[in-house]
Amino acid sequence: MSGTFKVKRAEEAEKTQLIELWAALYQWHHNHDDGLIKKPCRSELETEIAEYLNTPDCIVFVVLNDGALSGFITGQLCELASPLTKSELVGSIDHWFVSEEHRGNGLGLALLERIEQEFADYGAKRLNVEVWHFNKNALETYKKRGFQTHIHCMTKVLS
Repeated sequence: MSGTFKVKRAEEAEKTQLIELWAALYQWHHNHDDGLIKKPCRSELETEIAEYLNTPDCIVFVVLNDGALSGFITGQLCELASPLTKSELVGSIDHWFVSEEHRGNGLGLALLERIEQEFADYGAKRLNVEVWHFNKNALETYKKRGFQTHIHCMTKVLS
């Protein structure tokens, strides 16, 4: 890497490249838990990406490394209201991925910082993320960035 990268909002013209990265993210998850996580389905990815790109409360940022799409992060804003918690505008990170050959060079952190800033600019008071237990690198990064566990989401296979 030459050190020349740029984080920007994703555009419709980048959809094909984005699908490839999104598929790689889903394949990575499938490889780590193929009993629960299915292989990526291109038509489902196309639909999901189109929804993110065309929904006002959704955000997709990409990182270009020497002009090549090398990673992305997605999220959405929502008003969290419940009888238990105080109502507030919350951002959530839904997907975050940097292609393997570009990891360790600050691209992922740049994406994370950009979406954090975007949510703050919109007035979000909190940023949530769900992370699979096997994604140790993401868990470590989020903890270093000040994220704390506030709910334990547990599952049990029923026979």
